[in-house]
Amino acid sequence: MIDIFRRLFGKTAQPATFQPPVAVVAKIEPATVPVPEIIEKPPEVWNPDKKFDHLYLKWMMSNHLGAASPYVEKTILSGLEKLRQSDLAASQLLPRVPTVLLQVLKSLRESNVSASDLAHQISKDVALVAELLHEVNGAYYSPINRVTSLDSAIQLLGFNGLRMLIARTAFRPIIQTQSGKLAKELAPVIWEHSEKSSLACQLLAQQRQLDSFQAFLAGLLQNVGLVIAFRLVDRTGVTEKLPMSAGFQAAFFKQAELLTLHVGEQWEFPEPVLRAIARKHGTTEQASELADCLQQADQLARLRLLVNHGVMTESDAAALLSDSSGLLECFQQLNQAQA
Repeated sequence: MIDIFRRLFGKTAQPATFQPPVAVVAKIEPATVPVPEIIEKPPEVWNPDKKFDHLYLKWMMSNHLGAASPYVEKTILSGLEKLRQSDLAASQLLPRVPTVLLQVLKSLRESNVSASDLAHQISKDVALVAELLHEVNGAYYSPINRVTSLDSAIQLLGFNGLRMLIARTAFRPIIQTQSGKLAKELAPVIWEHSEKSSLACQLLAQQRQLDSFQAFLAGLLQNVGLVIAFRLVDRTGVTEKLPMSAGFQAAFFKQAELLTLHVGEQWEFPEPVLRAIARKHGTTEQASELADCLQQADQLARLRLLVNHGVMTESDAAALLSDSSGLLECFQQLNQAQA
């Protein structure tokens, strides 16, 4: 699976500055790719205090914390450290991804690709067909007549939209396919955050004239280490809940962050994505505009989840963003569109 991701999203297979040839655009992409617009262009600063992070983690983990236990803590942290030092190519903690996703993305880079060629390849994967048709018939695109043809769906979705849909479809089983109790119960929250964070990061990148696809990938990647960490807890068999001691939790989430970077490096993600992940998690001091987008996208997604699940009100959230009109508009878009 790691080889698939290297070719799917890596530096060689997907250059950071890739632009579709004119011939491709003429066949499968609208004149402009439809994306939610945010007029505010200057980067805005929003640094919520630690109470906000604490509120989110308390909500996410409230039913999944158990008594402190030195033995359990040592077992989990030791396992995470060993995993981080290992080659994840042999790990069973990441499910396989259908190779048709690789084939479709490869075709998107060919100058003579047509909508019918793509439709033929996509038709081999029932899940991808369903995802694509669901996307174009959703509230964001709102077609006058329901789209039932793959050719029409591809034309409506557009080149960049198709790339992002494939990326999201590839990441979903990595986060959602679970077997253990802890990972299974937390997977829906983690995936919901990943989707909203990747969309927010895309929107902020467009606002700041950065690579929106790399931003989208960064938003999807950032939770992979956390998913692996929860899976490992389930595999140890020593507990079904995380020890509630503050020291352990800090170490656990730090190891999860380092695992995310480790996965991104092994999958050979584009350098700007890896730099953004490293900067966000404090493993490098190197400045990165994409890291700023990712940090704010992460917080906006958390805020959106807290509101959607009744922990905060919409007005409370709006008050937090009242001095940042662009961020506020981005936050509002997270319930209105899919990337």
